[in-house]
Amino acid sequence: MSKKNIELEYSWKYSEVWPYNGMVNDLYRGVQAEQNYLVALGLFAYSEALGRMILGTIGRRGGGAKAFRAFTEKYVGYKFVNWDEVFDLYRNGFVHEFYIKKIGSGVYNDDGLAKCGLVISGSVLHVLINSYFKHFAVGLERAIDAGVLQKQTL
Repeated sequence: MSKKNIELEYSWKYSEVWPYNGMVNDLYRGVQAEQNYLVALGLFAYSEALGRMILGTIGRRGGGAKAFRAFTEKYVGYKFVNWDEVFDLYRNGFVHEFYIKKIGSGVYNDDGLAKCGLVISGSVLHVLINSYFKHFAVGLERAIDAGVLQKQTL
C-alpha cells in the first residue's frame, strides 16, 4: 500500500448494481487520490441516503440522524451512545461546514484495519478514511444481501 492507500481486498460483488456501484467506485477513486475531505463528505451523505432508502423516507424533510443510524449501525456495524451528536458533529459538520465540528478533530488516511472509521477520543473526533470506506462497502453489500436495498442493473 503506497501512501497508505488501500486496495479492495475483495471484488465488490455488486459492481453492476446501480446506483450503489457509482457510490463505491467514486469513493474508491477518491480514496486512491487521497481526497480525504471529499471522501468523508461522500461517506456521510451516502450513509444517510442509504438509510433513507432503507426506511423509505427519501424526499422527506427531517429524520437525517435516524436514517444515518439505520444504515451505519445495522449494516456498517458502528455503535455509538449518542447518535444525534455523532450525526451533528460529523455528518452536519461535513455537509454544511466542510469540517468536523470539534476543535482538534481531523480526517486521516489509515491502514484500513481499524474496527471503526469514526473515532471519538475524549473531545476529539477523527475520521479514518480507509477503514470507514471499507466498512461502508461491506455494509452496503450486507444491506443489499438482506434485501433492504433494491437491486437495479444497468
